Amino acid sequence: MQETAEISSNLIVSLHAGYEAADEYVNAYIARPVNGGQRAGVVLLSGMNGLSWTQREITRMYARAGFVALSPDFMDGLLPNSRVKALHAKNSLDVARAVEQVTAGADFLRSLPWVGPEGPVGVMGFCLGGGLALLAAARTQKFQAGIVYHQSLFPDPRELEGIKCRLQCHYGTEDQSSPRTEVDAFIQALDRYGVKYELHWYEGMGHSFAQITPEADVQPARREATNLSQERCFEFLRQELEPVTGFEPVDEHKADGGPVGTPDPAP
Repeated sequence: MQETAEISSNLIVSLHAGYEAADEYVNAYIARPVNGGQRAGVVLLSGMNGLSWTQREITRMYARAGFVALSPDFMDGLLPNSRVKALHAKNSLDVARAVEQVTAGADFLRSLPWVGPEGPVGVMGFCLGGGLALLAAARTQKFQAGIVYHQSLFPDPRELEGIKCRLQCHYGTEDQSSPRTEVDAFIQALDRYGVKYELHWYEGMGHSFAQITPEADVQPARREATNLSQERCFEFLRQELEPVTGFEPVDEHKADGGPVGTPDPAP
């Protein structure tokens, strides 16, 4: 019985999800620890490759870290199979609609017993999703923490004044899609508006360096940078989101597995 209880405490469950945003249905994917009790929520935003296998694995990874993790399909089911198709889908996106879907995701999490109506919720986004995370944090006060990986959607700097939560920002030094000149301008705007943030650079890393599954076959340096960035994300969220009952990570080695994945196509 004790062994059964220990196994149960280390399990997560992942499910298809859906909710409404401005009277529209939003498809989504959610993962959380099996054990009950309220936990902090986090809305996770993919890049231009949509709700891919990689994004699903990342959602499970955040659940293993102790969060109720939700990935909205703001790309409306698109799973581009080439860089050109992904960029076209990205540049065709209705940004305002996508931001509404992201912020409604926070409401959905708070409607669940696992987070609760007063539960803290963070938002994290890669690439296109990084820009959407910034806009969601700027246009609403529904998020208590924000994490940005190399945003390639650059909001009007004046919108950044609306951000009241702390940010954590991650960039590769060899990123051609989100170059240092763009990052420098972004950081200057944050400073101008008094937005609190952490800034992390990863030497030799390009765009989307951390958008990989736990079992992806990548260079050791990329795996090391990815793991370091993820550890920073989890610690940041635990610090910024109010502690709630049962807020402990689960053992990822005992969590549900899946097929070995490959990184999403780089933008």
